[in-house]
Amino acid sequence: MFKRFVIIAMVGVFGLAGFVGSEKPAAASQVTFTSEMHGSKNLTNHGMIKYYVKADAKKYQGDIQAAANKWNRALGRRLFRPTSSLTQSRLAFTGTTQLAAGYAGMAEVNSEVIALNDRWMQRYSHQKRQAVVIHEMGHTMGTSDLYDYSDPILRRQFKRLTIMGGNYHTTMTHFDVSLAKWSLKKTHVMSNATFQGYRANQGLFYQQMIHGKL
Repeated sequence: MFKRFVIIAMVGVFGLAGFVGSEKPAAASQVTFTSEMHGSKNLTNHGMIKYYVKADAKKYQGDIQAAANKWNRALGRRLFRPTSSLTQSRLAFTGTTQLAAGYAGMAEVNSEVIALNDRWMQRYSHQKRQAVVIHEMGHTMGTSDLYDYSDPILRRQFKRLTIMGGNYHTTMTHFDVSLAKWSLKKTHVMSNATFQGYRANQGLFYQQMIHGKL
């Protein structure tokens, strides 16, 4: 069955209305952005997130670049910028087989890492790989996963209609972009001292990935 949806922006509130075929729209759910939708930190530094692609993630470089370009266009600014230097980056991508089987990707903001699960990514189409990267990059702006949102009705809508709900879409809706912008405003930038402290702590699981210790 062909499914369509409309996400309507309202003043500080978003309405999600689901459509199925030619049926009448379901009653819109009014969605107010809440603290449950964001974490405490984002990875920006001087208004950008410089990202580094480790050698073991180079096979996904095209997908990463495409995801970065899509976010940048949607946000209306060049937030994500590649760098060839790990030390100059605020975010590092790694390809790994060390993630739990149920995860195609994982963003760990404290460790400044996006880990991509080779077991899934190497079986996925380009579109699906891009969707994973787009979703994980959303976390670096402070946005939380919406597929485990506490309200069960909204959770079902989020899982079907939103990038952070894990719908494997690669096109950002107005809701997706507005949530990312709002999360950037509501979360704080790590101080350089805090950032360097996490980056230097090679006892952290994801830092061990970056430094080839796993």
